[in-house]
Amino acid sequence: MHTSLAAPPKGRLVRRALPGLALTLTAALALSACGGSDSNEDANGLTKVNVRTDVYFTGSVLPLVAGVEQGIFEKHGLNVTLNAGKGSATTLQTVANGSDDIGYADAGALVQAVGKKMPLKMVAGMVQSSPLAVFVRKDSGITSAKDLAGKTAGYTAGSAAETLFPAFAKISGLDPESVKLNKVDIPTRDSLFVQGKTDFSFGLLNVTEPNMTLNCCELTALGYGDAGLDVLSSGIVTSDKYLDGNAETVRKFLAATAEAVEAANTDPDAAVESFFKVATTSTLSKEVVKEQWLATAKLATSARTADEPFGCTSTADWESTIKLMEDYAGVEAGAVTPAGAASNAFLSQCSDALGEE
Repeated sequence: MHTSLAAPPKGRLVRRALPGLALTLTAALALSACGGSDSNEDANGLTKVNVRTDVYFTGSVLPLVAGVEQGIFEKHGLNVTLNAGKGSATTLQTVANGSDDIGYADAGALVQAVGKKMPLKMVAGMVQSSPLAVFVRKDSGITSAKDLAGKTAGYTAGSAAETLFPAFAKISGLDPESVKLNKVDIPTRDSLFVQGKTDFSFGLLNVTEPNMTLNCCELTALGYGDAGLDVLSSGIVTSDKYLDGNAETVRKFLAATAEAVEAANTDPDAAVESFFKVATTSTLSKEVVKEQWLATAKLATSARTADEPFGCTSTADWESTIKLMEDYAGVEAGAVTPAGAASNAFLSQCSDALGEE
């Protein structure tokens, strides 16, 4: 559910061929709808994996894009085809039905999907501290959530920040009925704010804020996490069926992703250069992509997982996220458990088993 002022780039990203290896785009496009198996190899012995992001490529998925271009996934024996998504809900659907093997999607949307009996699990958390926020112009005089009373904003139904706005308002002492929300799509929501036609807008600290600051104005961010709203954000998801037949592939993918995250943290400028070698139609600037990643990296763990290895999520974080989705997003109480929504079993040395036997 990421948002941005920029239009999505067209096309898809396929792995960069290492010297002597052919680029097997045709084979990648012909992936079976069932998701394949660990023996689903290309002519070079690499396991083919079809991966879809939540939306078009932004700095939040910099390690995935750069990791493919830099050959990190190939080093782990994987031929990754990376496709841009059209929202977390759609990505979860394509992963659940086997059109894609692995996805990058929002945890709240995952809880909603699992609550509807979609056979999915998050196998690594990549943004575990909430990036959800309300944004106002710094010169607006608005400094707290209570100051939003009587103000207007565009509202996109189904977007994470909007879905949990009543929870943010409640914890902040704001009557959610005191604001005026006009139902629009995300581009219109952002455009109205940039044009000064609304008083505040919704979005993500790691995606919206860097882009909007560069393209609009100085902002004050009222973060849901700062208000005490305890909710997980984005991570790596796959289907139960794919896990059953491709456990080792998932382990390799997560190991490669962890290495790509480390590479992006060590040299973000090099990762950004790799990003634009493949996202050639992106309208984002290099500065924005870098800032998006730096903001994302700061949100990689929650307070409960700060000392954990890459990707490990906690039972308590999932319980909090599930409860919020029950209270504010229509998920049936008791329909989703931490073990039903997530697994740490494909990562190394996580201390929390998420209730799994």
